[in-house]
Amino acid sequence: MWWRRRDPAPACSRSTTPTLLADDPAFAERARALGEKSFELTSFLVEVLGADSVTASFGGNVTYHDSCSSLPRLKVHGAPRRLLASVDGLALTEMEETEVCCGFGGAFSVKYPDISNAIGEGKARNAIKSGADCLLAGDLGCLLHIAGKLSRDGSEVECRHVAEVLAGMTDTPAIGQPRKAE
Repeated sequence: MWWRRRDPAPACSRSTTPTLLADDPAFAERARALGEKSFELTSFLVEVLGADSVTASFGGNVTYHDSCSSLPRLKVHGAPRRLLASVDGLALTEMEETEVCCGFGGAFSVKYPDISNAIGEGKARNAIKSGADCLLAGDLGCLLHIAGKLSRDGSEVECRHVAEVLAGMTDTPAIGQPRKAE
């Protein structure tokens, strides 16, 4: 399938900076310098801060979705898994095709809803098939897309941002879940 291609610049993360900044070298240099200081959260924790573990707990089996912006673009794969391995009570089960796009891609999902939905169905199916209670990712667009698909299909698999689990902040409803009445 065409969306399984390992494109180093997926549509949802392609940069137009070179074209936009071609006439302003000073601004382009400032943008490049900012980019060198910008990190995906888990890679910052592991590679910059040197964190090997967190002091959090999460009872359950999770799977992890590698977003298009993290894996092919930023080469982030091991950092989230390394940190998740230190979470007390958490068991990580890799789903099939974890590196495959979820189908959201920002405007892609609006321009091509049928294709986006078909890709999302595959991702949701793989999450369910993994046996995980919760799908984690570092990209909110992916999480909203996958959570919506799982919810519409009646699945009980929750979706959470990896930061929620690493920070031990899972006492609130997962993405797309209703708030509990007080």
